[in-house]
Amino acid sequence: MTTTTAWGETLEVQMQLGFPVNEFTIGNTTSGVIGDPNYFIGGTLEGIDVSPYVLSLSTSRGRPDQLAQFTAGSATIQLDNRDRRFDPINESSPYWDATEGRTGVVPRRKVTIKCDGDPVFVGRITDIDISYEPTRLTATTENSSVTITAADDFLLLANTFTASPITPSEQFSGARVSAILDLPEVDYPSTSRDIDTGVAVLGGGATFAIDANTNVLTYLQEITKSEEGLLFVDRTGWLTFRERVLPSFDNPVLTFADDGSGIDYQSIAIIYGSEFLYNRVSCSIVGGTDQVVNNLTSQEEFGIITLSLSDLLLKDDAAALELANVLLDRYSQPQYRFDAVQVIYNNKTALQREALTQLEVGEQIEVTRTFRTGTPASVTEGYVVEGVRHTISPQSHSVVYSLSATDVLYPFIIGDPVYGVIGTVNAIS
Repeated sequence: MTTTTAWGETLEVQMQLGFPVNEFTIGNTTSGVIGDPNYFIGGTLEGIDVSPYVLSLSTSRGRPDQLAQFTAGSATIQLDNRDRRFDPINESSPYWDATEGRTGVVPRRKVTIKCDGDPVFVGRITDIDISYEPTRLTATTENSSVTITAADDFLLLANTFTASPITPSEQFSGARVSAILDLPEVDYPSTSRDIDTGVAVLGGGATFAIDANTNVLTYLQEITKSEEGLLFVDRTGWLTFRERVLPSFDNPVLTFADDGSGIDYQSIAIIYGSEFLYNRVSCSIVGGTDQVVNNLTSQEEFGIITLSLSDLLLKDDAAALELANVLLDRYSQPQYRFDAVQVIYNNKTALQREALTQLEVGEQIEVTRTFRTGTPASVTEGYVVEGVRHTISPQSHSVVYSLSATDVLYPFIIGDPVYGVIGTVNAIS
């Protein structure tokens, strides 16, 4: 059963509460038939839709900006607990197993949140916090709520370690990610991962050996840093690795605008400062030497500001130098840019809500801001989504997308005053 909001959006919050059902039972004429697809050894946990009890919820995935590290996606769900159904010690709860004498409201159970049937978060319960407010002795119910916190499968990787030393071969970053996920002690399902090939070649041999008891998530993040890519769990629960964003022809999956040419937004955050200003970049690989590049013009104007990346897994110093030049080109000048855009679902059509929900970390969008005074009258830029945060209450549903600038190429047009100029942003398509 889904819950329909005041603005027409359906909300579904599936939690694996209670106890396994459809358990294979040897000797039983119904559940003990070998090959029957309806019964499983150990049974299965069915998701229970608790959306009728939701008071509020929020989700957060990705990262706030392009230089931050990706952390586990999270969800916080506040539920009405006046009948104590979510209290783990309540033996009258519908999720209490009288036969086993224990509760079915426990950590590590799967949580799936959907809006209009589309997932926005998939993870596992980490905490169950219950609040009871003082009430009159004559009252028939207690005013109570439970807050359930969940995290995505970064949580599993953060608690997994390599079993023995590994001497990797030289390979693309995506192949290295897959090799780590395929380790017996990791055994990450191949059916729930989406791994790009990568543009960076990682080093092999003894210099790049992986010690036993190396934290899997930490090592995957080191791969991601060397690739200058993205590593996150997407809205459907798939572990996703995206290769370095290279200059490409403008191909946004969604357009936001305040002039009627795209989905309208509630607010937009603009930054222009030294948050992403680096005019000296130093990159070094494991066992290598610092590869330093400078933008002297920027240094003369703003002073020397250094970005340093060390112990990269790249195959050689030349690869580190290439990465340093990419970063210097990206950050050597302060940039006026849109940092985040907030959108309210309440006044959107079903198709617009679908597009907003399906927008994923790593995808390109276009944002237009118009001005009442001054020149230019409007600014339109391309961006990459770095993070997605949903907040849902009985009154509204809002989403905030954290953004980073992307290098966009435009088709070269002979004679055009803008696109006919030979340079770094115009190219033959």
